[in-house]
Amino acid sequence: MNKTAQRQRKTASPDLKDYPVREYVAAMATELAGMARWDGDERLAGLLESAADMARRTEPA
Repeated sequence: MNKTAQRQRKTASPDLKDYPVREYVAAMATELAGMARWDGDERLAGLLESAADMARRTEPA
């Protein structure tokens, strides 16, 4: 790979603000909590809801 291609590759990294990871984790954990509750596992549902709440915080813990 030539040097120009290497420089372009380094500068082409994704802007992490474009990826709402925490929102996705919160939504997925909420869905999984519902599945756990449907399966009768209230303890797991509660833990997943706690994870969803943590993901919804504006800043990482």
